[in-house]
Amino acid sequence: MSATISHQTSDEFRPRRVADRVVEELRAFIERNGLEPGAKLPPERVFLEQLGVSRSSLREAVRVLATLGLVDVRHGDGMYVAAPPEAWRESSSAIFDATEEHALRNLVETRLGIEIAAVAAAVQRATDEDLDRLQRLVDEQARKLARDPAYSWEPLGFELAVIEVTGNTWLYEVELQLRDAWLSLSRGLRASVARYGEWVSEHRAILASLRSRNATQAQRLVTAHVSFERFAEDLHGRGG
Repeated sequence: MSATISHQTSDEFRPRRVADRVVEELRAFIERNGLEPGAKLPPERVFLEQLGVSRSSLREAVRVLATLGLVDVRHGDGMYVAAPPEAWRESSSAIFDATEEHALRNLVETRLGIEIAAVAAAVQRATDEDLDRLQRLVDEQARKLARDPAYSWEPLGFELAVIEVTGNTWLYEVELQLRDAWLSLSRGLRASVARYGEWVSEHRAILASLRSRNATQAQRLVTAHVSFERFAEDLHGRGG
């Protein structure tokens, strides 16, 4: 196996997509090398060097992959391919059909379920260091928006960051799929709807509730933030 995994420089303000990035890197590696289920993958140290991630982040990502049945981790032996490349592609596809009549409603209701659970868990588990990292992410969003009013960030970046501090890989994986569903619903819309200033303020308020360890307030703020009425107005009204 002489092929290497393409290296992507880590970005402090996008630290919460490690699992997603590792899935894509490993899938590309498997496809390039024609690996079939049962093939052994390189040892952990190779991925640590080539992906530029920490050992804890890599292991967290591997737990996600193992949960999805994409890899088989044999303790003391290594990591093996457990599914063909097409299964990996399907695992990261949106779980909603964007053409479905109630696609937006389904998306919003599922986001609420995931994100309300996530902030409750984050109140209990987030360390001060975790919260400081979230603060830097929100501050960077605000700075970029101040410099360029047309600036837009990738959907659910803040929400994925909150979920990752909970350590719940199942919530994280579902939220990744919700992000893909949102992209399928909103292509061309994000550039025309100037909600980013509102979203920064709401992210700040949610983060303040996490810092004060007030789960009830954080959940109330998430409910207001993930507003079906606002998204419907944008998607069907402003979005044309």
